[in-house]
Amino acid sequence: MDSNSTQTVLALYPNRFGISYAVFDDPQDLVEVGNGYIRPTCNKKALERAIKYLNYYKPNVIITRALDDLKGGSRSKRIEALLVNICKETEKQNLEVYCYTRSQIMNVFNQFQARTKYQVMKCILKWYEKLKKYEINKRKNWMPDKPNTGIFDAVSLALTHYYLE
Repeated sequence: MDSNSTQTVLALYPNRFGISYAVFDDPQDLVEVGNGYIRPTCNKKALERAIKYLNYYKPNVIITRALDDLKGGSRSKRIEALLVNICKETEKQNLEVYCYTRSQIMNVFNQFQARTKYQVMKCILKWYEKLKKYEINKRKNWMPDKPNTGIFDAVSLALTHYYLE
C-alpha cells in the first residue's frame, strides 16, 4: 500500500452493553472509539447500529470476535447471532471481514507482557494516550466488566489484526 492510501479498519465488539467499536486508518492513527449502548439489549437495534457505523466510517476492513470465542449461555447465543448477522451485512457490502479469538488476542499481547484484560488495557493506554479518559480500575474476578471494557476489546481486536496480517 502506498503512503497516500489508507485502509480504514472498523473493529466491532458486541457485548452485553451493545456494541463497542474502534476505527483506525493505520496502526498509529486511531480515529475514533466508542460504545453503542443498546437498551434494552436487542440484536435488531445492535445490527442497525453496526450498519450505521459501516455506512458512516466506510471501512475497507471489518474486524470482529470469532464465534469460537463464545461459550454456551443465552447472552453468548445472542451475541453469536449478532455476529453472524454483522458478517452477512458486510458480505452484502463486499467488505473484508477478519475474526479473532480471545486466544489470538492474548497471544499477541503476551509479547508485551500483557496477560490479563487489565494489562492489555494498560498496554493500549501506553500507545494511545487519548484513551486515558476510558481507563478502568482493576476489577476483582467477581465483578462484572465495565462498559468501557468494550472499547479496549475493540482496539485490541484491531491491533491483533494489524499484528497478524
